[in-house]
Amino acid sequence: MKVLARSALACFITVAFALGLSVRRSEAQSSNHLMRQRIATIFQETLKRGETRVESDGHLITARTFVPPSTEQVDEIRRYGEEAIPILTEYLRSENGFEQYLAMRFLGAIGGANIIGPLAGAALSDPSPGIRSTALRWLSVSRWDLAAPIIRQAARDDSAAEVRKQAQDILAQH
Repeated sequence: MKVLARSALACFITVAFALGLSVRRSEAQSSNHLMRQRIATIFQETLKRGETRVESDGHLITARTFVPPSTEQVDEIRRYGEEAIPILTEYLRSENGFEQYLAMRFLGAIGGANIIGPLAGAALSDPSPGIRSTALRWLSVSRWDLAAPIIRQAARDDSAAEVRKQAQDILAQH
């Protein structure tokens, strides 16, 4: 009888533990989903502020300029911390240059070692020299011990002379 009672208790504890993990995992997924939605809203709001619509010859034309995020938006992303890095990395891989610039700005606000990988990917392999150049600038204000090898590689190997020159200038300043 004692063995049966112990077995039932062990089974109960196992089920309760599994349910607890399931609830926590569900809460974490829900929190991640809400953060993802909020980051998407911040991107949309920021990019929308840079839009101007004008009429020309009976046609409505939308002009876009990059507008930096508000201080409040930067602070909000900073509070998300490292949990936001995978989401921002997706934006960094976007084909929309404004989204890429905004993602780099937010990654820079978060800081730390975990932003080096996403910024290195952009600095070394993005097809746009402008994006590579901006990623190098953000790397230059991050952890130098981790960023320096990437900046050295760009200074030596980048296909664009202006990006190589910028990387060399960054290295000369440190």
